[in-house]
Amino acid sequence: GPIPVDLLTLKDLRNYSDYLKTEGFHDNTRRRRILTVRRFFEYLTRRGKLDVDLGKRIPVPYKVEKVPSVIDAELLKQRIRVLPNQTLLQTRNRVLLMTLAETGCLVSEVAKLRFDQWDFDRAELEVLGKSPRRIPVSQALLAEVAELRERSPGSFLFLGFNRFGPMTATPMTPRGVEMLVKAHAEQIAGRELTPRTIRHSVVVAWARQGIEQRRIRDLLGLKTDYAFRAYAPLLKTGD
Repeated sequence: GPIPVDLLTLKDLRNYSDYLKTEGFHDNTRRRRILTVRRFFEYLTRRGKLDVDLGKRIPVPYKVEKVPSVIDAELLKQRIRVLPNQTLLQTRNRVLLMTLAETGCLVSEVAKLRFDQWDFDRAELEVLGKSPRRIPVSQALLAEVAELRERSPGSFLFLGFNRFGPMTATPMTPRGVEMLVKAHAEQIAGRELTPRTIRHSVVVAWARQGIEQRRIRDLLGLKTDYAFRAYAPLLKTGD
């Protein structure tokens, strides 16, 4: 029957880890389950239910990073630049897609961008939030931003729209950004496309241009180099 948690031994926990492997669970699945056990034991120890935290002594499998899906970043930008911009909505969409393709920003960061975050003198975008940083941008993108500013009735770059037109004080939601990318995917990429794919593509493009990993990490707002493990096969083979 079930063993009371305070009677479990390190051998029992390691047997559980071996059981997961014997049952054929993938490395990442085993990792998630073992980390859950470790957090549970940490909680029990912190609350005084256990004297010793055995959970932290269970080996945790390394996370297997899936090779990111990427596309040619320059080709992507070329196709975005020829999208129509006759209406305010079209201009908003084009500038948003160009911003993603140049900066590699997260959806949550792009959705709330304001015009005062663009430094036209230094040709930089100031990203606020959890990972504040400044990202160099092209004059072409700055020109598009300036045109959007002339036509936009609000302080946010990417206003939400309803059937009556732009909502002057309401920016797009992150979900709205994702749906916009999906709607333009076939036109600009000829395939399914997500903001995450665009971000990966920007990272690979920067690396192939010779930008150092530490600098790329800073541009992305990352705290460690861990995420770069997934890009290694792409940067090694050039695929």
